[in-house]
Amino acid sequence: MKNQRQLTTIKIMLSSRTIIFKLARHKQRGAALMVMLIIMTLGSAAFLVSALNSSSVQIERDKKTADALAQAKNALIGYAASVALTPAGTKRPGDLPCPDINNDGSADTPCNGNALGRLPWKTLGLPDFRDSSGERLWYAVSANFKNSPRTATLNSDTLGSISVFAKDGNLSYDGGATGTGVIAVLIAPGAVLQRTDKITPQDRSSVGSNNPVNYLDIALGQDNASFTDGLSTDGLIQGIIKDSNQRVILNDQLLVITQENIMRAIQKRVAAEVKQCLNEYASDPQNNGRLPWSSRVRDTGTPPSYSDRSGYLFGRIPDSPFKKTCEDSGGGGCDQPAQSGGMWNNWRGNCNIASLSGWWLNWKEMTFYALADAYKPVDPITAAAVNACSTTGACLSVNPPSATTDKKFAVIVAGKMLPGQSRSTNIEKGTFSNYLEAPNPVPPYSATPVNPTSFSQGVTSATFNDAVSFQ
Repeated sequence: MKNQRQLTTIKIMLSSRTIIFKLARHKQRGAALMVMLIIMTLGSAAFLVSALNSSSVQIERDKKTADALAQAKNALIGYAASVALTPAGTKRPGDLPCPDINNDGSADTPCNGNALGRLPWKTLGLPDFRDSSGERLWYAVSANFKNSPRTATLNSDTLGSISVFAKDGNLSYDGGATGTGVIAVLIAPGAVLQRTDKITPQDRSSVGSNNPVNYLDIALGQDNASFTDGLSTDGLIQGIIKDSNQRVILNDQLLVITQENIMRAIQKRVAAEVKQCLNEYASDPQNNGRLPWSSRVRDTGTPPSYSDRSGYLFGRIPDSPFKKTCEDSGGGGCDQPAQSGGMWNNWRGNCNIASLSGWWLNWKEMTFYALADAYKPVDPITAAAVNACSTTGACLSVNPPSATTDKKFAVIVAGKMLPGQSRSTNIEKGTFSNYLEAPNPVPPYSATPVNPTSFSQGVTSATFNDAVSFQ
């Protein structure tokens, strides 16, 4: 009888698989070593796969939160740049909604100076955005930009007033004296945790559902459930932050909206409103396609004048009545409502930059206007030559897009003050270079008209922030 070989069976359980080895006894020692190596290799592989799966899940969670924050940010910028200015009232380009306090998706007005609540997604026309933990986004807005109540001038010199701290506790945006605060902050609250100032986890039941303490966290001396508008030392702080035991104590994810993020779009909106008024004025049959004189920019120590001025093709947007425009194109009598055969002495019916428009009072100092010689007031009011820009060359260029002199007018809206600019005194307000930057013209004050013809709508940078519209 042949000797039967005695076999030893070894089973290795690895995740959902069972690996079976059958070994002859005389080979067990060497094989055992091999089995141990296999176990270690497979175990390491399983750990790596598990870690990769966990990492992949976290990446997807982070992406969902980041996408929700980014879309909300874009919606707020769009809202600020498209505020309806009619019917006439106090609405301003740049207005942002108050937060949602009762979790119904709509802005709750009025809101105080430290405005914090959920994102008013219905007011913004958004889907019901949630972060990766399933929570709605929260939102804080600067007192300078909230739309109810409006407490200050809003133009390109208006700064954000919310302080924001990095996760290491350092100040990233100063809403205090330095003027680098943010305009708004979006917050993804993350999953429930226990705040360091509480002895129980956050309560997100119906009882505590509208209390920011149950969603927003506290760390390094900053409490995301409250802040003080305009204060350098009391703001909001970016997560994720862990304590010395590596326990997460703040998991709020923040996305800020800065002055730079939002103001360019608002400047373009203002320029578009002025452009519409100029086109409407020129298209009125009585004006025969022609445009009003600009006002004069003067650094004489007197307040800026917004009266139209004969011969001035470059200055600020004139207030009506356009006395000189009317007289120079049709004779006297332009102080009266009835026209004397000249061009209209006021903006036409759909124009939103009338002197009494609250929003325009904020922006008129920032807005400049250049008029092509081919479309200036004349007496009698003859129409400009057909294709006047190409046939006479008496037009403007805006480069980019092109150095060709084919523009009837250009509207330039100044950005916030850059280093070296000041807009406090009357003399400073009457100096082009305190508002506009090269390659746009910045001529010194002159008692006679200075009428440049070349302009630029360059990319916003540390040395240039003019917004230009043209026709």
